[in-house]
Amino acid sequence: MKITKMTLAQKNKINKFALYGLILFVAFTIADLTIIYYRDRLLPDQAPPKKAIKMDSFQNNDRSQYSVITSRNLFSSKSEIPDALKAKDDGSKKKNDDPVPSALPITLIGTLVHTDPLKSVAAVEIKSKNMSGSFTVGAEMEGLAKLEKVERGIIYFRNLNNGALEYIEMNKGNSKVSFDNAKAAQTVSPTSGKEIQNVGNNTFKVKRADLNKYLNDMSSLLMQARALPNRDPNTGEINGYRFVDFQPGSIFEQLGIKRGTLIKSANGVQINSIQSAMEAFNNFKTANNIKLGVESDGSDQVMNYNIE
Repeated sequence: MKITKMTLAQKNKINKFALYGLILFVAFTIADLTIIYYRDRLLPDQAPPKKAIKMDSFQNNDRSQYSVITSRNLFSSKSEIPDALKAKDDGSKKKNDDPVPSALPITLIGTLVHTDPLKSVAAVEIKSKNMSGSFTVGAEMEGLAKLEKVERGIIYFRNLNNGALEYIEMNKGNSKVSFDNAKAAQTVSPTSGKEIQNVGNNTFKVKRADLNKYLNDMSSLLMQARALPNRDPNTGEINGYRFVDFQPGSIFEQLGIKRGTLIKSANGVQINSIQSAMEAFNNFKTANNIKLGVESDGSDQVMNYNIE
């Protein structure tokens, strides 16, 4: 390939482009250095001035227009309920509603205090109606009173006749329904041994007058023995009451019940609570035959009692 020499015109043209390029380079360099030199001076050396806060027009209003809020204490700043929100006292409630001893024909037999106060149970004997029963908190006791609170050995209730709050305590001499109190044992005389007849094969004959004698004096009857709730080992539920001990010669011994006997049912009704036990006792007063489902000596048995 043959290289030709450039003409003078071509050389001048190339020199012109080179000159322009040099001028542009020098100009950009000077501009860059100038910016670097003046850059710090272009930055502000103090914060911008704060803007004036506009005052809302409502702050200029007279505060007296809000006096109704403070005077009525609507937001309870004094920890007091305004008068307009207080319940009106119609005089139906007594200012001093202190419980007083009751004169109602009710005898407290026993109490079962639950961790939940509403589930506590009171076993009572109502002498005017010749009956006994168990009641939970809030229940009415045969139209005489409404049970308000159950504590150990004492119950509080509202007398439905006069609305007064009254209470009844257990007889202090009979405060323990158990056999482990020697003094208590002396208060109940054992039976004569002729009131109940064993006719064989777990079958007994009982006179109704003799049976009612014990059922009408429930507190004394319970003093003759001590029974504890028994729980099913599989479910943990109460499946009956086991007689731990009782007085020698007591009615329980005459009924053929041995120590350690577990009472499971009465006339087909499972005994799994104080309520069911008390209901069974009440039914005994009118029943002609009583069948107790028990567990004794490791086997299930039926105790049959004929009432004459």
